[in-house]
Amino acid sequence: MKIAVGVESVEQQAWLAAIDFAAAGIATAPFVLGDDVPPPPGAHVIEHTKVDSAAASLPSFAQIVAGLAEERPDACLVLSDGTGARLLTVAADLVERPVFHLVSTAEHLRNLPDRPKPRPDLFFLADQELFPYALRDPRYGSTLLPTGHPGRPTPAGAGERIVAAIAAWREGRLDSARPELSVIVPAFREAANLPLVCERLVAALAGRIPSYEILLVDDASPDDTYQAGLGEMWRSPRIRALTKPPPRGMGNAIRYGLERARAQVVAITMGDGSDEVDRIPEMFARVKNDGFGLAIGSRYRHRRNYETVPRLYRFWSACFRLCTRLAIGLRLSDYTNAFRVFDRRIFARYSPESGGFEISPETTFKAWFATRQVTEVDVRHLKRAAGQSSFSFLRAGPGYARILTKAFLNRLTGRWFTLFW
Repeated sequence: MKIAVGVESVEQQAWLAAIDFAAAGIATAPFVLGDDVPPPPGAHVIEHTKVDSAAASLPSFAQIVAGLAEERPDACLVLSDGTGARLLTVAADLVERPVFHLVSTAEHLRNLPDRPKPRPDLFFLADQELFPYALRDPRYGSTLLPTGHPGRPTPAGAGERIVAAIAAWREGRLDSARPELSVIVPAFREAANLPLVCERLVAALAGRIPSYEILLVDDASPDDTYQAGLGEMWRSPRIRALTKPPPRGMGNAIRYGLERARAQVVAITMGDGSDEVDRIPEMFARVKNDGFGLAIGSRYRHRRNYETVPRLYRFWSACFRLCTRLAIGLRLSDYTNAFRVFDRRIFARYSPESGGFEISPETTFKAWFATRQVTEVDVRHLKRAAGQSSFSFLRAGPGYARILTKAFLNRLTGRWFTLFW
């Protein structure tokens, strides 16, 4: 593989030399686009002309086109949004060659081209500050990728990320823009836990689910949860950090994530690291392949799975379990665990409405009434890595009672009453 590389400054030339293209089997053809750059051996030195005495000199567009015709590269790499880089981009478009862009500014991000080509362009995000804007682009995670800037120390390994992305592009291994699974991670004051949660999720899903996305939803936390999420986006282009305004509440955070999730099948896991996320592929298979509307991570079928669950929590869960069996007729071991995987079509008739922890039993009941296909997968409840849980049955109890009442009325009437009380 050969790529034409536009170089506009001595600074670019210095840090570009540190990228080991040869190790990935990539040959480079330098195009010197700056008039003060010492040309390396074999480079195409593009002459400059002044439009008038006051204007800056411009690289010769005709020479750029001629150089591309001579080299016949597989793609071009531009390292900025400067005049020379723009001319090289236009020339590449003219000869239908893909372009790899290193994106360092918000203006450059806003002006990214989106033209159809036999092979797609690639865009490398150089700065974490661009992440919130990049997530608005549907190409993010597929051809718009977080790599970092190879001329900066943070994050480490930007050059290796760029070379790996080009290799994936060459081999047709770029991720799909339509993932099969969306994992929503509601997080409130979980800055210390998100790195571990993301590490476990990527390890659990990589190679087992072809295409997935992880949505970290900061629930208006007063700490650095959102900043921690942005930092985790360097770990994988499949991770997306979002932050929502008040009102807070786990249900509100999940609904916020559902509005932005792209997959038909959705997983929910907590941002405190208490869920056994290694079981997500099995839960996903029960929904995707076996036709279940919902697969719940069940903690209460085996003692070893709930040893870390506080006794008071177990007591109230048992009470809710008994009331649900009497009122609904649905027999499960764990109705309320937020750790679950479901087909979002369970909300085709009645959208999710809960703002708090009661969204978990709400999802259970709506899945049951919509599909009559609800299953459980045994999971262990793990100790949270850091911090303290904000869950309280005293605060969550009224919401649980309201949802159970609505489910009972739905059983009697066939209708879910959406009025709040």
